[in-house]
Amino acid sequence: MASAAGRGRRRGRLPPAIAAGMLAAIVVSGALAENRDAAPARLNPDEARATARQAFRLGDHASAAAISAALLQRNPDDLTALIVLAGAQQALGQDAIAAAHARRAFRLTRDPSARFDAAMILSRAHYAQGHVMRAQYWLRRSGHVAPSPALKAVAQRDFNYIQAVKPWETRFHFGLAPSSNVNNGSDASVVMLNGLPFVLSGDARALAGVEATTGFGAKRRFRISDTRLATLGFNLLSRNYRLTPAALAVSGGKTGADYAFGAAEIEAALHQGSNSARQAFFVTFGRNWYGGAVLTDYAKVALASERAVTGGALGLSLSLERQIRADSNQRSATLASAGLSRSFTLPAGHRATLSYSLRNVFSGSTEIAHIAHDLNFGLRLGEPVLGAWMALGLGVNARTDKAPRLAPDPRRDIGFSATISMTLTRFEVMGFSPVIDLNLSRNLSTIDLYDSSRQNLSVGIKSTF
Repeated sequence: MASAAGRGRRRGRLPPAIAAGMLAAIVVSGALAENRDAAPARLNPDEARATARQAFRLGDHASAAAISAALLQRNPDDLTALIVLAGAQQALGQDAIAAAHARRAFRLTRDPSARFDAAMILSRAHYAQGHVMRAQYWLRRSGHVAPSPALKAVAQRDFNYIQAVKPWETRFHFGLAPSSNVNNGSDASVVMLNGLPFVLSGDARALAGVEATTGFGAKRRFRISDTRLATLGFNLLSRNYRLTPAALAVSGGKTGADYAFGAAEIEAALHQGSNSARQAFFVTFGRNWYGGAVLTDYAKVALASERAVTGGALGLSLSLERQIRADSNQRSATLASAGLSRSFTLPAGHRATLSYSLRNVFSGSTEIAHIAHDLNFGLRLGEPVLGAWMALGLGVNARTDKAPRLAPDPRRDIGFSATISMTLTRFEVMGFSPVIDLNLSRNLSTIDLYDSSRQNLSVGIKSTF
């Protein structure tokens, strides 16, 4: 059956959860339809409610509305009458008054089934009036109060449909992450450079602290055809740090503000294809800040392609980026990247991804110019573990500088990373769930200065709809 959101512009029909599962006590006998010309009958309230439900179920929305309105004259707080009246009015295109009655019904009761029905009617009424954000809000509330997983899935399906077709999409992220190395400093206190020992200053060593990340983005969709879509949007990112007292004591006067990072970018994209084969082309312009000062202006073009294959999908990506450094023009760089990925659909709903990328960085600075390889494996479990949805990741990366610096031979690094992400849906509120991420990384270099490790434990919130 088509989704509630998808039928929002055909105003005479109800969402699937209401049409199929709303008012679970309805019993259809057909008596109303068979006796339209009979003499008026006197009905007690219970009989009137049953008759209103029956009329609604048979599609006689006008009769359902009339009977429900009469019941409300007798008792303005008649919950069944309010829900049937709201559903009938919405089916008749009277969306504003239907929303008012559904909202009143939602507030009158704590019963999950009744609240679910009322919230779904509210969502449908708002969507029919073009209030997309309100429609999604009430779908989140529907999912939160849904009396069964099946009905929650209906609300989530309709939410996702609106998310996919609405003109505007917004994203927000916030997270806190205690970290053992907020400045990407060295693990060592003394390093060997060109055969000589050097004692590192405190701010060159790993400093512990807490990272607070805030991100916001929005984009506007422009539908070109059934298979082509253009988007224009922007993204903002802020990472702020607070050093621990122990880190402040050895940082040489540096504070968390000296390591603050910010980014702002605008992006245009063209998407085409279907579920079996998709391509996208991106153009991005942006600026980064570090320690409160402009660090980099950049421009990037990228191409991404994905094709369904047996047991999963195959992806390819290419990008070219130009970075202009504000601190030193010699550190400006051109980055050329290519990537290949393969996803696998496994039994029990598990999903695995294997990816490889190659990055070639051209720069006049020997510190910047290098070639890097990244190999990553990810596994998303299809079933919860101890009430949490789990995602695991392992990564290996290798970097080789193009020219010597600080040593007779070019720097060579190899890094390892492991991540565990847990989404705690048991604590979900209106489609938002807490997320805990554990990130471990270790970098080994032929130059001691670049030996480093990092342990991050971040806590955030994400939409699980």
